Amino acid sequence: MSKSRILGCYIFVGIIFTVLLLRYSYIQLFGHIAYQKQSINNYSSVVPMPSVRGSILDSNGVTLATNVVSYAIGILPKDYKKTTNIFDTISRYANITELDKKRFFQQLKMAKNYDITILKDDLSNTEIAKLTAHSYEFPNLLIFARTKRYYPFADSYSHSIGYVGKVSAKELTSLAKTNQATEYLNNDYVGKNGLEKFYESQLRGGLGKKIIQTDARGNEITLISNTPATDGNSIKLTIDNGLQQFANNALGKNNGAIVAIDTTNGGILAFVSKPGFDPNWFIDGIDTIDWNDLRDDPSTPLLNRASQSSFPPGSTFKPFLGMAALHLKFRTPTSTTFDPGYFMLPNSTHKFRDNDHPNGLGSVDMEHAIAVSSDTYFYKLAYDMGIDNIDKGLGMFGFGAKTGIDLPEENSGLLPSKAWKARRFSKDPYQRNWLPADSITIGIGQGFNHYTPLQLAYATSIIANNGLAIKPHFIKEIILNNAKDNQSIVYHIESHQVGVANDTFKFIKKSMQMVVTNGTARQISYGLKYTMAAKTGTAQVVSTLKNSRRQKFAGKKYRDHAWFIAFAPVENPKIAIAILVENGGFGAAAAAPIARQLFDYYLINHNKANPS
Repeated sequence: MSKSRILGCYIFVGIIFTVLLLRYSYIQLFGHIAYQKQSINNYSSVVPMPSVRGSILDSNGVTLATNVVSYAIGILPKDYKKTTNIFDTISRYANITELDKKRFFQQLKMAKNYDITILKDDLSNTEIAKLTAHSYEFPNLLIFARTKRYYPFADSYSHSIGYVGKVSAKELTSLAKTNQATEYLNNDYVGKNGLEKFYESQLRGGLGKKIIQTDARGNEITLISNTPATDGNSIKLTIDNGLQQFANNALGKNNGAIVAIDTTNGGILAFVSKPGFDPNWFIDGIDTIDWNDLRDDPSTPLLNRASQSSFPPGSTFKPFLGMAALHLKFRTPTSTTFDPGYFMLPNSTHKFRDNDHPNGLGSVDMEHAIAVSSDTYFYKLAYDMGIDNIDKGLGMFGFGAKTGIDLPEENSGLLPSKAWKARRFSKDPYQRNWLPADSITIGIGQGFNHYTPLQLAYATSIIANNGLAIKPHFIKEIILNNAKDNQSIVYHIESHQVGVANDTFKFIKKSMQMVVTNGTARQISYGLKYTMAAKTGTAQVVSTLKNSRRQKFAGKKYRDHAWFIAFAPVENPKIAIAILVENGGFGAAAAAPIARQLFDYYLINHNKANPS
């Protein structure tokens, strides 16, 4: 072999050794961490540790949503594969239902090896004792304690606080898009609606992580590391539970809604929607019988009447239309209209009648028209203004738009316009054009327009505050779980000023006060110890002008809706309210007395019991 070849071999071998030495040095100095992790992964498993969900409190610290200890029996997915007749075994010592089996297999589909999958939850003391005594029969099963959500006031807050439920595969897919899916276990809970859903990121907390050493069969040998879970923050609401329960009881067996707002800060004091449902049914999955009962109930308990269902506002619309007319210079406070008991369009013989004042009121100004609720006055006013000006003027008070309240869903209601009608009836050339008659019916809160009780309460608070529109909200503060001395984040109030003159607000307030002292709500003024401004409203469900229609639409479900809006005290407002009694008849008879009870409770009796 020539010297050149020998030299080449030495050089080649030298390069190989040099590369190996450099690689070895790199691994020792820089790459050992990655390989160490890989080595650990080969003989270890990550076990997620659940967090404790934060509580929900009312403004005085009363617990509205909390956690309770529940005992369950479960199994790891890796052990389930080698276990036979598991339900037959434990059913000898615990009551296993078909719903339990359904829930188990739903969890199992999404479970990882060390996600405990629950076979039976909410074990009784007797079941725990029997299962523990016979645990030798099922060595792979685990009996353990866990926390789960509980709502102590049942249906009182079903449409505001909402509820949590087991996270679904669809929700995990959605969470994965924002890299949040890893924060949830297969049998974990997630906010499904209401405040539980809106404040999910605050209430939830963060999973802990336990790394365990395992043998070749995946059995735990020892603990490598343990990172504890981070519990969720608690939230304190503006809700006054005392007022909430009083309002819930005052509405009685009627379907409807009550929304009360603190006029000083926009906080929701009471938020009632009846009927409701028990949110505790949904936590681990509602059974078929209960679900069918709720779904098929003709009173629609799943419907949130306070913020997701809208209704014609009836005569509660009149003060706002009057304010818009004054602001846009279509009327002055002293302007009068002759009221013969009806209104007729030019060149028409059709009479838009005032059923409450069939003989008319003669010459009537705006203050008197609001106080006694003259339909004829507002028929004429709406006709003179036209829909473009109605749309412009009423939009200032939030009609036809979402309030932005901290709930995941809200109905925007409908403040109609020419453009809206053209879209709505785009396929019908005879209906899509705006007609003068359309404006006339809107003038008395009928026709196309409809709004939520929340929107009416919000608009009422704007009048109470002389145009200061404070965004309605439930949240008062977020109580940080890891802070010293219960440190909290206080809600930042959002507001804007409606550009209407103070004299206009003063005039409308006086007119609404006349409703209580001398108008349609005077029956609730007896013994009143504070000033109140209000407006009654009665909204037709169907037109029943003809006897044949009265017979055809007989029954409570075709009765008019009863409305009442109010705020008090007039000189220093503290609370604004909107009450809807669904199919309740006259607002003055069905809704106004409820408001008097609530105001008495909140302004007199409640304040005595809870002095500031």
